[in-house]
Amino acid sequence: MAGEKILVKLLKRLAGIGKEGEIVSVSHSQAKNYLIPKGFAIEVNKQVLVQEELDKKKKSLNRVTNIEERQKLAEILHMKEIAFTLRGHGEKIFGGIGEHEIIEAIKKEFKVELEKKNILLPEGHHIKKAGRTDFKIHVSEDTYIRMTVEVRVWA
Repeated sequence: MAGEKILVKLLKRLAGIGKEGEIVSVSHSQAKNYLIPKGFAIEVNKQVLVQEELDKKKKSLNRVTNIEERQKLAEILHMKEIAFTLRGHGEKIFGGIGEHEIIEAIKKEFKVELEKKNILLPEGHHIKKAGRTDFKIHVSEDTYIRMTVEVRVWA
């Protein structure tokens, strides 16, 4: 058995071995004495390989669907404007416009559901002055949508 290698699927990221979900070849003793008993990996058999193939197909299909959804969202929101009228004096407003208010306005006007983590305000702070302010919506790791908030003041 010396030098024999077996395939295992990692359940956790392990330095020097691999990332979670990867199928790697390790020594028989490392797998049987450390990885499998500690719950860091499972031995690969035919059932695991079949499941892995199904997961790859499902991820591929989800990736295509997500790209289409992001594109639709971008078509609806990109370069659009939402307006707020708040009490204030001059350019200064009382209170401010934060992620929550923007999410509610987008939901009401465009019928799109977003989360607070998707809204990227300038300098990460609430909008506290009248006028136009650009902000971004983070849809995915490589997709941003630019929108504008216009804040009007009434005394």
